[in-house]
Amino acid sequence: MALTSDSAPEGLDVHIDRRLLSVDDMDIEYGIWLPEGGADTMAIALHGFSRPFEDMLAVRPLLPPRTALLMPHLAAHGRSSGQHRPLDPAAWQRALIERCTTEGLPFNGTLIGYSLGGRVALHWWASSPEQFTRVLLLAPDGLVRNPGYAFAVDSVLGRTWLEQSERQRTGIIQVGRWLHRRGLLPDHFFQFSMFHLESKEMWNMVVNCWLSLRRCWPPGRRKLARLAAAHPGALQAHFGERDKVIRPRNAQTLNGVCPVHFHPCGHGLLRPDIVKRIASPSSES
Repeated sequence: MALTSDSAPEGLDVHIDRRLLSVDDMDIEYGIWLPEGGADTMAIALHGFSRPFEDMLAVRPLLPPRTALLMPHLAAHGRSSGQHRPLDPAAWQRALIERCTTEGLPFNGTLIGYSLGGRVALHWWASSPEQFTRVLLLAPDGLVRNPGYAFAVDSVLGRTWLEQSERQRTGIIQVGRWLHRRGLLPDHFFQFSMFHLESKEMWNMVVNCWLSLRRCWPPGRRKLARLAAAHPGALQAHFGERDKVIRPRNAQTLNGVCPVHFHPCGHGLLRPDIVKRIASPSSES
């Protein structure tokens, strides 16, 4: 089965070459968008779970003038390696910053993250906030820790089970269907789960991504608030009012941390009309 991130989506208004950066045991597939008039600096954008990095072309209206965009595939997406147990976040971050410099377009401090990419972006900001002048979190994951996910990724027992869980994948599907028929699993959660369980290749991506990014989790609200007070003005977050993937109430974790904005949509914060709202603060609700 070809995974969603294995090839570029159709209908793009620009072609982006997919390149591969190899550093020690880490491979990072990435693409770079350059504005027509040229660029002086580079921003970085991080995509959502099981999605291609080309999705992040949608955030171009949010970039300062003459800014290029570096879009890496997260671990286990595309050709980015996923064998890490876990990935070293500092090494990954350093590789991206150095790639900007190698391209002759130094990183300008702008980081944009959507969904899972928002979680990784918030963790990156929290680990070195002095690097950033502007961090946009779009429906960021990682603000509320799901107990099942925490067990599977944070405990030795959970990780041991997850590594061999392909053996139980068919049984998990059957249990999920049974629970859904009895109204014990919401439709959106059932559909999301079945999509990622439908093939060995997809489930392998899920396991490798989860375990590789285990250390890419932001700290709690109190530490975030302390960091934001020491490094004010860079961080802001945006949520969909009808989002069933990243619930709007998750934004409570950012109370006292940064400005939070809500938009009339579900999880689609990369829609052109929503990106336009984000780019024009006066139109936000």
